[in-house]
Amino acid sequence: MGIIKTKTPLYSALKIDRHHPVNIKTGNSSSFIKQVDTHFSPVYLNIYEKVCVSPEGIVFKGLSLERNLLIYPKHTKIYNTKYIIKTRIKRKLVKLPLDNTYLLCFDYWSNSIFHWMCDVMPRLEAIKEQTKDLVLLLPANFKYPYIHDTLAAFQFKSIYYIAVDTYVNCSKLIVPDHITVSGKIRPDNFKALRSTVLKHFEPVFSNQFNFSNIYISRDKAKYRKVLNESELLPILAKYNYNLIYFEDYKVSEQIEICYYAKNFVSIHGANLTNTIFMQPGSNVFELRKKGDLENNYFYEIADAVDCNYFHLDCDFDDPIPNYNFFNLKVNAKDFEEGLKLIAN
Repeated sequence: MGIIKTKTPLYSALKIDRHHPVNIKTGNSSSFIKQVDTHFSPVYLNIYEKVCVSPEGIVFKGLSLERNLLIYPKHTKIYNTKYIIKTRIKRKLVKLPLDNTYLLCFDYWSNSIFHWMCDVMPRLEAIKEQTKDLVLLLPANFKYPYIHDTLAAFQFKSIYYIAVDTYVNCSKLIVPDHITVSGKIRPDNFKALRSTVLKHFEPVFSNQFNFSNIYISRDKAKYRKVLNESELLPILAKYNYNLIYFEDYKVSEQIEICYYAKNFVSIHGANLTNTIFMQPGSNVFELRKKGDLENNYFYEIADAVDCNYFHLDCDFDDPIPNYNFFNLKVNAKDFEEGLKLIAN
C-alpha cells in the first residue's frame, strides 16, 4: 500500500514555441533546439498526512517511499526500501509539532546554485501565496548565502532545519510537484519567479554596478574554465567588457549586475543562471562544449525571460566525461565575430 495523498492543481498543461538562438556560426543550433522542452505537464500540490522526511528530501511512510517526488525514476536504485530501513536505524526520529503545516521544496540535488534557482525556487514561486502560513523544511547543511538570501524574497511562518543524523515526522506536509524535469524551464513560472525575486532585491540595489557589457569568468572555479582566457581578455577589452568573478560579489550584487547588463558573456555554468535577472531584449552569449546537444538550460532561461541567446561551440578537454567538468578552448577569431554580432 502506497502513501495516501490528495492533489490540487497549480499549473495546467502548456505548449509553447521557443525562439531559435541567434547563432554565431552554423554550429549545432538546429540540432539542440530539438532537444528542449516545449510541452509541459500539469503541476500539482501534493498534501500528505503523517509522513516522514529525510535530510535528502525523501518522503516515506512505514516502508513505502513516495517515488513520484524523485528527480528521476532511475534513482530508486538509491532511494528505496533499503534506504528507508537504513534511515530508520541510523538516524534519530524527530516528531515535529502537530499544529504546523510543513513545506518541502528541496531534493537531494538542491545544494548547488543552479539547482536551487532552477528547481527549488520555481516550486516556491508556485505556492508563494501560501508560504507565510507554512514551516519550510531545509537540510541543516544548506549553508550557502545564496540560499538564505534568496529565501528572503518569500515569507514563511518559520524554517525548520533537518539535521543530517535525524529524520522528521510531519502531521501534515505539502509538496509541490517538480515544475519541470530538473534543469528545464517553464516560462510562465520562471517569469513570475523573476518578478518575485526582483521585487525583493531592487530596493537594496546599490547603483554601483551599472555595467553594460559583462564577461563572467570561472578562472577561480575548480573546473569548467576557459583554458585560453588570457587570449580573449584583450578582445573583451576592445569591446568594453567588464571582467567579473561572481565569487567576489554578494547575491544581491550579482542580481544587480545582471539586471543592468545588456550583454552577458560566459562559459557554460551556474554563472549563467543569473540570466533570469536580465532585461527583455538583452543578449546572452554562451561558450559551449562542441557537440553538446543536452545541456541547454541557459538557452531555455534566456528564452523564458525574452533575452536573445547566442552561442559558440568550442573545442574541449573533458577529464571526467558525463560530469560536466570539461574545460574549453575558445577560437579567438570566432569569439570576436560573436561580440561583433552582439554589438550590432
